[in-house]
Amino acid sequence: MEFNELKEVIELFSKSNIDKFDLELEGLNLKMAKNKPQVVSVQPDVRVETVTANPVVESDAADELAEAVYVRSPIVGTFYVSPNPNSEAFVQVGDSVRPGQTLCIVEAMKLMNEIQADHSGVIAEVLVENGQGVEYDQPLFRLKSS
Repeated sequence: MEFNELKEVIELFSKSNIDKFDLELEGLNLKMAKNKPQVVSVQPDVRVETVTANPVVESDAADELAEAVYVRSPIVGTFYVSPNPNSEAFVQVGDSVRPGQTLCIVEAMKLMNEIQADHSGVIAEVLVENGQGVEYDQPLFRLKSS
């Protein structure tokens, strides 16, 4: 199955009323499930979400959370911090990033997908371990406004 065909299957699934979908074809085993209606995107760009402060949190912590932006995985796959095991990580906590900068790779079906920043900021937290499996829309990084 070609990448564009896979992308079309995922888009059709996301727009449908189907909650679960399993496909086994020519050695490909694709399983998708929805917890709630959402749009699925397999483009290498990253969806981000601004987090509002919880009123129960103390004011200093609330200010920091209000400015946080989460970089989320656009696909299901395996998270990698570097292009290969012998290379340094693309980014580390404390690094400043700009839109379009590669933050990590998510491998899906032997395709290496570079995940790039949509916003500028500072890496406040890496939320996933190298080599860990990630789900669609799972937070990967927490950015602070720079």
